Amino acid sequence: MGGATTPRFNVHTHGTWGTIGTAVAVAKLFDLDAPAIRQVMNLAVSMSPANSWVPCFEGATIRNLFPGRSGLQGVLAVHLHRCGFTGPVDAPADVYGVILGERFEPDEAVRRLGEEYRIATNYFKLHACCRINHYALDALGRIMRAHRFDAADVEQVTVTSIPFGERMAEPAPATMLAAKFSIPYAVAASLVLGRTDLAAFEDAAVADPRLHRMAARVEIGSDPAMNPRGPADYPTAVVTVALRDGRTLTDATTVVRGDSAAPADLGEIIEKFETLAEPILGAARARAVVEAVDRIDELKNIRDLTSLLSAA
Repeated sequence: MGGATTPRFNVHTHGTWGTIGTAVAVAKLFDLDAPAIRQVMNLAVSMSPANSWVPCFEGATIRNLFPGRSGLQGVLAVHLHRCGFTGPVDAPADVYGVILGERFEPDEAVRRLGEEYRIATNYFKLHACCRINHYALDALGRIMRAHRFDAADVEQVTVTSIPFGERMAEPAPATMLAAKFSIPYAVAASLVLGRTDLAAFEDAAVADPRLHRMAARVEIGSDPAMNPRGPADYPTAVVTVALRDGRTLTDATTVVRGDSAAPADLGEIIEKFETLAEPILGAARARAVVEAVDRIDELKNIRDLTSLLSAA
């Protein structure tokens, strides 16, 4: 459904598609037939969250509730159907094609249905921030690995990326969440701290004056031709680092690492999961989750996995 929709400029679809996805999953668990599932889908789409990008830029944590709220409304859609509520005949054309989106293409939603599965083209984030940062961070990472220099050697960094990137140009974000939606901050964290994992966006790092000074030297521009849905050989970001010794270092990203077209090593993905999960679950339980997922097709009951997903 997301691939069939062209969202409006300020609509942040974080959680939007979760409403209809949840509704279909729950409807199938209730063994509803196809006409009933269609009605449930229309009810769910009618309740799709109208989320804005503004909370992201301001660091308002209501943004973190969007996926949970969409799931809740997906569950609710099934119960509303069982209570006799009805939805529009074609809610996606209305809500996704007119209200939340500029266009909805139903043929695209069912293209190669049953032949290709979008979960196989999932994107794994290897930087702990908004994906739009990743285009620049990948290019910067290659520059840093190929050339020897310290953060103190940097005079200026110029990032040219997709037009939306200009909305993510705040050099001094006030909170952890806002920092995740700031290209200058993410670039500064990579240069000064040498990392872009969760620790680079925690409160201590966000308050670090070294990052503020570096972020102020990051200039953000855009190229209207840059588009993550565009040609595979056209860049999504070009990064230029000007050093105090006169050197100018440049690199470009076309496809980010972690994308299905540039997959990360499975061990790297598992390491990321364990790093995030161990403080909550403990090392042994985090490893048990990895092992359970690895044999998920053999589990007799999904509770064999979900029972591991809460702190001991």
